[in-house]
Amino acid sequence: MPMKSLPLFFVSFLGLAAIATQAASQEQAGTQSPEPGQAEAINAQREEVARARRTFSGFRLDLEEKQEVYRALKALGYASEDLDIPDFLLRKSTILAVTEFQRTIGAVATGFLTKDQIEALRGAATRSNPEAQDPVQKARLAFETQNLSCQDQRVVYRALFARGHTTRRTAFPDFLSDEYVIAGVTEFQKGIGEEATGYLTRKQVRSLQADAGKSYLWEHRTCDPDMMLFPLNKWIAAGFAESDKKDVFDILQDQGMLTGDRLSDSLAGRDNKAAVRRFQGSIGTEQSGYLTSREVDGILYGWLLPSPKQQWVALSVPDEQQKHLYRALLDLGHVEGSIPIADFNLSENLIRAVRSYQHASGLPTTGYLTKAQVDLLLAHKIGAPTTKSTKATKKWSNPVMSWRYAAYSEHDLRLIYRALYNRGFFVHEAVNTDLTHPRLVKHIQKYQAYIAANPTGYLTPAQIAELLRDPGTPTPQEQRNIKRKEQQAKVAAKKTSPERSEWDELGYSLDDKKKIYRSLFHLGLAQSPVMSTDFSYRTNLIKVVRAYQEQNGFPPTGFLTSEQAERLLFLEAPLLPSEQQAEFLKTAKPSAVLGFFRALGQQEYDTDEKASTSTIVKRLQDRLGLAEHGYITPELFEKAKTIPLRVARDLQRPQTLFFDSEEHPRSQDWGLWKSRTEAVCEISTFSIHEDGFTGSATPAGVALRRMPGWKRNAVNLAIRLRNWKPDSIAELRVGRRTYLFTQAFGRTILVGKNGLRARNYDETYSSLIGEMKRANGFEVIYDTEFGSKVVVSFSALGFTRQIRAIMNVC
Repeated sequence: MPMKSLPLFFVSFLGLAAIATQAASQEQAGTQSPEPGQAEAINAQREEVARARRTFSGFRLDLEEKQEVYRALKALGYASEDLDIPDFLLRKSTILAVTEFQRTIGAVATGFLTKDQIEALRGAATRSNPEAQDPVQKARLAFETQNLSCQDQRVVYRALFARGHTTRRTAFPDFLSDEYVIAGVTEFQKGIGEEATGYLTRKQVRSLQADAGKSYLWEHRTCDPDMMLFPLNKWIAAGFAESDKKDVFDILQDQGMLTGDRLSDSLAGRDNKAAVRRFQGSIGTEQSGYLTSREVDGILYGWLLPSPKQQWVALSVPDEQQKHLYRALLDLGHVEGSIPIADFNLSENLIRAVRSYQHASGLPTTGYLTKAQVDLLLAHKIGAPTTKSTKATKKWSNPVMSWRYAAYSEHDLRLIYRALYNRGFFVHEAVNTDLTHPRLVKHIQKYQAYIAANPTGYLTPAQIAELLRDPGTPTPQEQRNIKRKEQQAKVAAKKTSPERSEWDELGYSLDDKKKIYRSLFHLGLAQSPVMSTDFSYRTNLIKVVRAYQEQNGFPPTGFLTSEQAERLLFLEAPLLPSEQQAEFLKTAKPSAVLGFFRALGQQEYDTDEKASTSTIVKRLQDRLGLAEHGYITPELFEKAKTIPLRVARDLQRPQTLFFDSEEHPRSQDWGLWKSRTEAVCEISTFSIHEDGFTGSATPAGVALRRMPGWKRNAVNLAIRLRNWKPDSIAELRVGRRTYLFTQAFGRTILVGKNGLRARNYDETYSSLIGEMKRANGFEVIYDTEFGSKVVVSFSALGFTRQIRAIMNVC
């Protein structure tokens, strides 16, 4: 191969002598006749190419980086086309240019660049590109040379956050490619009157570091954004709490990524892993099924959630279901004119139809269906189906082309899929034997183009034979299925154990098994505070039973005998912490109890709203001398109540609220309706004293409202009591009179002793306002959701001041 001419700076980087020697040896090798093991060598080379392709794909270069690399290849004479969007994965001419470049520098000619090769080409493009001298590019290069560590970048970002230039909470700020962070830097630079390049100078970095202040709780994460948070010890080591897992899967479930029933927050659960893969596919990252620390950070703080279109794509609704969705929209009258069934991602007509359906249903009009909306439309019964489906032994997406694979068994089709997966052309590890599926056809076309065959998208017998000769190792999902079957076989073999059979024949009830587990937990052998009763197959329980037997001199079989079980039942151990919490939350409203502990955590440990309640509870249990299991028990609650909550009573200024109201004209024409905006002023005053447990750091309050057009002394009054028990009656005592209140439809309503609306409501209301103005103060007595009775006192002086203030505004 002829030697390309290289600029001096590039030749010095690569080593000219090594290049010439290697290129000459490769030319000589190209003229030799094939040797006996050439076929194996070709297969090995193809596997190496596939690995290089997957490695390059994992770099996830952005458009600017790709353009830099391609600009260097073109400047050095390896590429000749003018491409605004270079494709290094699929475009044949670009891959050939990379191959020629690699041969010239003496590297393995895979056609896909390594990290060192990318950096060398980017450096060449920067030095040879006159546009690199513009201020933004120079600022970017200058920022890169600072080589800020992860912690340094967090300190700088903390200062930007504290100054209000960014509002996103993240432990992984990207100052080079994240447009949101760059916009925050630009705003900061404008604020200090310096050139707004979006990339910080060394002086600006030092200024921000000096003004950063203390770190936020959400910064306490590992500095490795690509750290895979599995198994559990890595999750904890990365700085995430147990409750974060629940929050993550709650968010993924709300986003429609979880299609099955969620039974746990396990990172390894099949449905949860599938949800993670959908999420990763929707944001364009590797679909490993296991979350990285950066992905968890983005999910928890909402800056990495997929758009409505990405959510729709992640659902991967089958073609048959998409046809039903189309017919349902047509049947409901949202399809305008005649629209052929097309892709919901691209068809503007279908996107408009979806918007029409969402608008009519009072949903956000995104134009892309969510999981819940898909389920509703699939459940819609259509009058008459448009086509009749014919039942066949195997359903093909393209029955016309299915004859291509008619001679091959299901096993052969799985091997074909496996071969293309191992060669890097199929990306999903779940085997799909429908090789006529449009998604697979596209990948088969890429494979055929790679081997310089006609890219029809449907394999020929010769291509199938070549793939079947070396299908490679099973896909990761196949390997898991094989392992699962082996484990099932082992379990089946263990069923013949006489000790297990003896235990199963005893036939203890579920309640008895719960009592046995409580006794084992009470003895300190079972560690989990959550109930578990599968003593036949659960490995950890078998180990616990074996430890109990060894401790008491019994044969350590791992399965209880009748005598051993009766001894454990005789102990009558108390409920587990998780059971105590469940029983306790039946008597007190969970939201009130959790709110109380969160308020304690914020007061005592400076936690934020994202902090795990379990973490707060463990710290309180350690402080109060209780076992640290993270569950709220009545004993913990009573001791925690002795820690006084500091109530914040801040002065409030009147604020103006706006409400849109509609005017209904006498005409029947709805188009003549008009809307007007009404201004309502509101001000609140807080109690000056509370006697009794409210479980809240926010005091009780009285809110006053009035509209500008009201009479001088007219106000509306709303009493806001913390953790007020629903459907209970509160007493407001002012002067010598007592007024009764309850809650209804989110408002405070005057009632009688029977709980019904008070007679002469307006007169009673006016009398109440007058009494409150004349009295020296008033108090409210009410029942909380904790079962306590609370008396809150208000100052008449504060009340009259609030009335005067709100009348001055409205």
